[in-house]
Amino acid sequence: MRRPSGLALLLLLAALLAAPANAVAEQQAILSSDQKSAVDRAEAYLGALDTVQSRFVQVSSNGAYAEGTVFVKRPGKLRFEYDPPHPALLVSNGLTLLYYDRELKQTSYLPLWETPLWFLIREDVELEDALEVTKVSEEAGTLRITVRDRESPDRGVVTLIFKDAPLALKQWEVVDAQGIATQVTLINPRYGAPIDSKMFDYGELDLPDLRREDRK
Repeated sequence: MRRPSGLALLLLLAALLAAPANAVAEQQAILSSDQKSAVDRAEAYLGALDTVQSRFVQVSSNGAYAEGTVFVKRPGKLRFEYDPPHPALLVSNGLTLLYYDRELKQTSYLPLWETPLWFLIREDVELEDALEVTKVSEEAGTLRITVRDRESPDRGVVTLIFKDAPLALKQWEVVDAQGIATQVTLINPRYGAPIDSKMFDYGELDLPDLRREDRK
């Protein structure tokens, strides 16, 4: 079974909007009152989240598979720890996203506001602000909302999948530059539990090759 590449993992949290234009056929939706109400509920739900800790399963259409644990502390902080044998660690300190490959001992950074999932962890969640809602569907107790970057609509789409009654985020789906679809499913998420802020502090990371100036 294939494991996601380092680039694919950055795309999971970061670039994931680099799909070719022909892979993005969505048009901006004209929302009905019911659909607008569903978007408003999703925004209120996401905006009220404080912390989330969850196991996750990541499956891609190219056969790649990974598991791990995610920690979110809004606004701006998250940490994805992939289970061995995958060497990836992704940490956001509120300003940048750090990607570390334990096997290659390589570190990369990306400005957090350039990531498509920034809207999930920013202080004010407004799906119809910097983003365009292209599709809203409700069926069988599931709410799906598809969004894309308003300024760069040809870069790809992200679909948020909620279970309803009560509303809770359970999955998201993305498409990379090769048209590979990746689905991330949260398993037994815990909401509101205390999470130590040191988990998102680069200076606290036990990375032997991380230079001191990179920890600031």
